[in-house]
Amino acid sequence: MTREQLMAKPATFSKLMVVGLLAALSLLLVEIRFEHREALGEAWQSWIPLLYSGAMLALGAASLIRWHRGGRQALLVGFAAACLIGLLGLWFHSEGHPISRVLQVLAAWALRPGDSGGIKAGAPPVLAPLAFVGLGSMGVLACWWRFPPEQAVQPERSEAQSRAGLSTTGSSALALRSGRSEDDRPSIKQ
Repeated sequence: MTREQLMAKPATFSKLMVVGLLAALSLLLVEIRFEHREALGEAWQSWIPLLYSGAMLALGAASLIRWHRGGRQALLVGFAAACLIGLLGLWFHSEGHPISRVLQVLAAWALRPGDSGGIKAGAPPVLAPLAFVGLGSMGVLACWWRFPPEQAVQPERSEAQSRAGLSTTGSSALALRSGRSEDDRPSIKQ
């Protein structure tokens, strides 16, 4: 697909973005399953991102098929939920103290290499759940904009048409309102 063809159908571009985000979400699902392998037996909260990711992948497949019949809106809600899942994960990973734990993570830039900075080994990564916020916000943007079905790249007008203020789309609309087809209307010659 060429750039011109892609830009002629912006909804196709949005769908391609959503496919890419769903692929990234599937990789995140695999990574979370590995990283939460021990926590899954200890805390119910560790199941939240796995269940969300699986449900979102199923919703994504169904919604892409029904893009113009409510699928885009369903994906918009699903991606917005990813932002909430990410913030909830930040809360759980920081053990209820997100601000102090984020500051602790940021303070690591001032530490000498090899110094732990008081963070115990094996602690959950505080900022990792924010990957859901990133994917969710990109998904919301991809699904937010509505493009009218008739929107397409218009052919460039000639210099004479531009000076005269003539529009090919305007003359077509005028011909349709007058009941004449484009072939029946008189041509304008300069």
